[in-house]
Amino acid sequence: MAVAIERVMTKTRHRLCQWHISKKAPSKVPSFNHDRVVRTCFYNCMNKCDGEDEFNRYWHEMIEKGCLHENRWLKDLHNIRRKWSTTFNKDVLDLGILSTQRSESANNCLHGCSKPTSALVECFSGMEKLVSSWRRNERDEDYKCKQGDVCLRYKVSFLLKQTSKQYSRKMFAFFEKNFMVGVLGVNVVDENKYDERNILYITMHNDPADGDKRWFVSYDSVTNQAQCSCRGFETKGLLCSHILRIYNLKNVRQIPGSYVLKRFSMKAKKDIYLPESISSTNYDSDLIFRNELMRFSYDLARRVEGCTIAKEHVVSSINVLSKQIDHLIDDEEKQRNNDIPESEKVTVTMKDPPLKRPKGVSNARMKAHWERGRRQTRITSSYLLFNM
Repeated sequence: MAVAIERVMTKTRHRLCQWHISKKAPSKVPSFNHDRVVRTCFYNCMNKCDGEDEFNRYWHEMIEKGCLHENRWLKDLHNIRRKWSTTFNKDVLDLGILSTQRSESANNCLHGCSKPTSALVECFSGMEKLVSSWRRNERDEDYKCKQGDVCLRYKVSFLLKQTSKQYSRKMFAFFEKNFMVGVLGVNVVDENKYDERNILYITMHNDPADGDKRWFVSYDSVTNQAQCSCRGFETKGLLCSHILRIYNLKNVRQIPGSYVLKRFSMKAKKDIYLPESISSTNYDSDLIFRNELMRFSYDLARRVEGCTIAKEHVVSSINVLSKQIDHLIDDEEKQRNNDIPESEKVTVTMKDPPLKRPKGVSNARMKAHWERGRRQTRITSSYLLFNM
């Protein structure tokens, strides 16, 4: 499967499920259960390292503390470390998914709507009910995002006011959590200025569990662009608490638009299904082009509602466009016919098929119900006389 994914899905990255790896670790590593240092280093190598140097430091510490130099399973796991450790996948938007939880949750839902003894029709009806409930919940969430206002925890923050009108409700909850952690749980311990606009900030967490680990944030004071060593935005699509701490320190009132992804915004579905313009990359597929044109036309009709001048302009433009399309189609057919040599042109004369009388059809007059009943009565009486 890994080879097929690499060949066919060239823009994707195949990774292994961390849940299955951590489940096998106690049986493959003898000192995993009773040695807390080995267990902590192993989990840090999985998803707590921000660089390759930090990963190597934790890995060597785990090997030395547990005397695991000859452990074959750990050697094989280290050879494929780029497939399971988040350290080597900081440049991929994975939304924080570390296991096959999406597949498992789908299996769990499908198991709930059917049983091993269920018929095929019952399975499909259960799936239809499940999908309809998902769509109903999605419509309810869309309605809440469009009609409802989010209650801010920190109402005097300009960043929260801005993002509450851009993100969906659930994504804003994640963003607000990062913001509160950055404001209340992150400290700026040092500041280095490269020049008048580029500054490097060194941050730390107040949580003792993180120890003396530091994160480096490079900030551009002119464009408000920032980048953190944790690569939180690159992997999850939301600004991390370290960058938000710097924004709060510099009193930034509006984050750049490039940090608000469309897939997490309230207008994500509108931008997908109702595009502002038609792309020119789907002309080869008639089905895709027809669907995209229908969505664009529906959005155009929705936008001209209530404006008579706009409606008249749309109708006149469509009439002109229809005539132009007819001329283009006629010209293309003529050009196609001219390109065919005379020797290959075949004239086919279509004649009407011969008339034949179908079987079982009679031209006799159709009898009424009382006539059919009278005939049946005569047959019955004659039959009785014959028997007598």
